[in-house]
Amino acid sequence: MDLAKVVGSITSVSKLEQLKPVKLFVVHILGSDFGPTGNYGVAVDTVGVGYGDIVLITTGSAAKMTEITKEIPTDTSIVARVDNAGDRQ
Repeated sequence: MDLAKVVGSITSVSKLEQLKPVKLFVVHILGSDFGPTGNYGVAVDTVGVGYGDIVLITTGSAAKMTEITKEIPTDTSIVARVDNAGDRQ
């Protein structure tokens, strides 16, 4: 799992039938210090996040382990919105 910040959304008129009910977001991967890493990805939203939210993402086979993504061709899913990161040093 990684921390990321939602920095954009993807709109697609033409896409696979399985992707039609889900929202796709551009995420900027964050380091352990919550700073940007320069790495980006596109993730399926499973929890209802929005622009600017800090989120927890899963990648690889773990990205397909939710009720929403089990039949969707994805390798990155947003699985939580981070409300409080605790002690940021």
